[in-house]
Amino acid sequence: KYILMGPAVVAGDMSEAGIQTFFDINGVVVVAAKRKDINGSCTKKDRDCKGREIRDSRWNDMKASMYLLGNAFRINQQKAPDNLPTVRAAKAFFKEMDAMEKCVVTKKPKKFDKEAIGHYAAGLEILDTYLDLVELPPIDSGHYDKEFNTLVGESARIT
Repeated sequence: KYILMGPAVVAGDMSEAGIQTFFDINGVVVVAAKRKDINGSCTKKDRDCKGREIRDSRWNDMKASMYLLGNAFRINQQKAPDNLPTVRAAKAFFKEMDAMEKCVVTKKPKKFDKEAIGHYAAGLEILDTYLDLVELPPIDSGHYDKEFNTLVGESARIT
C-alpha cells in the first residue's frame, strides 16, 4: 500500500483516499470479528456474543513488521537491536514517514505539500536500502505490485 500511494504523492494530492487510509488507525480491518458463542448458544449474561474486529492503519502494521523483520537479521544475541544495520535503516524510514504523517494527517491536508513529497521520496530511498539489507527484492522488481491478502490467519503464505 505504501508503494501504491506513490502516484498520488507525486501528484501532490495529500487528501487522496489511498494516502489518508494508509495512515488512518481505523482504516483497515486486521482481524475480522468472530462470534463467540459455544455450539450455537451464547453463554454471556447480556446475550451479546458478537466479537469485535481489530482495526489499525497500514502504517502501524508496516512499522511493526519492519522492526521485527529487521531484528530477525542478527548474527548473535549480544548485540542490541538498535545497533543492527537493518533496525537502523527501519528507524530512519520510520522517522521520515512519521514526519510525512504529521504533514498529511491534518484536518485539512494541503493539495501540494512539498515537505510531504520530500519525506516520501527520502523514505523510498531508505526503504530500498532496508529491503536490500533484509534480502528482499528491490522496490522496482515488480514483486510489490501484486495485491495479496493481509488478514491475520487467512493464509500462512504470501502468494
